Amino acid sequence: QLTAFLEQCSARVACKFYNKGNAEAAFDKLIADLDANPLVVSSDRTPVTQGVAYTAIAQAMYSDFYWPQLEAALKSAQLGDGSGLLSLYDQYYQRQDDGTYGNELEAFLSISCLDDPGAKSVEEVNSNVDDFVAIAPRLGGNFAYGYSCALWPIPQAPKVEITGKGAGPIVVVGTTGDAATPLESTRKMAKKLEQGILIVVSANQHTGYGANACVTKAVDGYLIDLVVPQNELTCGN
Repeated sequence: QLTAFLEQCSARVACKFYNKGNAEAAFDKLIADLDANPLVVSSDRTPVTQGVAYTAIAQAMYSDFYWPQLEAALKSAQLGDGSGLLSLYDQYYQRQDDGTYGNELEAFLSISCLDDPGAKSVEEVNSNVDDFVAIAPRLGGNFAYGYSCALWPIPQAPKVEITGKGAGPIVVVGTTGDAATPLESTRKMAKKLEQGILIVVSANQHTGYGANACVTKAVDGYLIDLVVPQNELTCGN
């Protein structure tokens, strides 16, 4: 999704991070600069480091609704103002105006580590870094170093094979531009089910229901009127 974001920015003069049609190179330079010289927004807040920037970018990848905000934040950071990136960073961590935070990410982490921890040792995490970078050159190096589950003190929960046997048709909705839950994984889930019905939504956002009238009508018809949609139904923008 970051590649798509930068490509559309390079193609539009109106993009605030246009950089003469080379948003990609400008992004790479900015990220390197933030690593060497973090931006201080205020004395009582974390400086905008490379890591803060990556988290801000991750927040914006959940939906192209955030892309204009990210464009402006990156441009401001180029000019020495990190407040836009810090704002996206705060949204990711659910920071409130009074300085408190939500606990959604804590819950997500504990559930994920019990459900599917991935690499189970620091050494295994480190050994996967090159693969992450090969697949995602700009973001892979940052997100590969996820030691939380490798150091999690609670054993993984037993895996249960779920096929939905006897449940009847189960509708699974996937989105083409979902950075958090990729369409490839959605397809695997639908295929695993005894009667999985896949709807593919063409959109740059996390989750697809409500993205357009097509998918909304199909899902509502299934839930309310018990009308099973066509498998592999594709709902465009």
